[in-house]
Amino acid sequence: MNFTCNRELFQKSIISADRVTGKNLSLPILGSVLIVTNKKTVIIRSTNLEVGIELQIPANIKTEGSIALPGSLLSNILMSIPDEEEITINAIEGICKITTKTKNITLKGFIPDDFPTIPMVSDGETFTLLTNSFIHGLKSVIISAAISDIKPEISSVYMYQNGKSLFFVSTDSFRLSEKKINYSGNELSQGIIIPVKNIIEIVKVFESSTGDIILKVNKNQISFTNDSIYITSRVIQGIYPDYEQILPKTHTTEIVLLKQDLINSIKLSTLFSDKFNKIKFIINPEEKKCLIATKNLDIGETESNLTVTMKGDPIEILLNGKHIFDCLNSIDKDSIVIEFNGFNKPAVIRGLGDQSFTYLTMPLTQ
Repeated sequence: MNFTCNRELFQKSIISADRVTGKNLSLPILGSVLIVTNKKTVIIRSTNLEVGIELQIPANIKTEGSIALPGSLLSNILMSIPDEEEITINAIEGICKITTKTKNITLKGFIPDDFPTIPMVSDGETFTLLTNSFIHGLKSVIISAAISDIKPEISSVYMYQNGKSLFFVSTDSFRLSEKKINYSGNELSQGIIIPVKNIIEIVKVFESSTGDIILKVNKNQISFTNDSIYITSRVIQGIYPDYEQILPKTHTTEIVLLKQDLINSIKLSTLFSDKFNKIKFIINPEEKKCLIATKNLDIGETESNLTVTMKGDPIEILLNGKHIFDCLNSIDKDSIVIEFNGFNKPAVIRGLGDQSFTYLTMPLTQ
């Protein structure tokens, strides 16, 4: 195999592919990226058996062939030669020579025949979205997915259609995020549950892309495709929790405040919070008082007065400051609304006048 291509394009593709490689000591081939030539295109593949990715870049192909190279090492090599415009790859019998104007590098590879096949989703339902809307939807809810794989349904992101909207949902049982985007494409017959660790890699690969992204899903796999990228992920077989039943329909207290004011107050308060990140909201509309207070016997205490618009009943409630802080990046508005329904019920956070994102966080005990 022998080809010459743009070094920057090649490096970007190798870095994206390396993110997906598996760190499996018993299967070292999973730590590699497979490089294959096809006419005027170089195809780069990698997989960790959960996610598979295929990227394509244009190249001047002199001799066709293939080789599997250590992904992390190849990424570091390419990042160490940032001034080179073109790069030539010459692979013969498992040995790869990387040549630029000023560098000559020899790298040992793997036998390409041992590289796992990346599944192609050829059947199932197909729908098309704007890439930036799709990625925005995913990024808005990733924060709330459970980290542990004990319950795979909630260590995932749930996607479903309702009318002309596509919903993205995640929860770890202590908080919940729901993001709604406009959608008028093919109808989805059922919801899709995708492992959040796979979603994180999908976001990293596609977040700088523009145009449309095509999704194709069957009962076992889902694929994401644009002009030069193909990613496949397994889907979770299961039923997502009926989360809508825990979304409050009413509230007894409401405050409206600037998002930046809340960010500043929470940053200060969490410096004094305990291991559970407890902060106390003290709200009294009659006295026009809204405080965030934190007390730590080992450090000290702090109290912040917030400038807010408020109405409803007085309330004192303990919430997880980190959980509140995490959601604020997903709110596009400068002002936010927080709704309370008693000290022992979840609080709901939204952007002012924006129903597209809803965040629910459970109260903490004393």
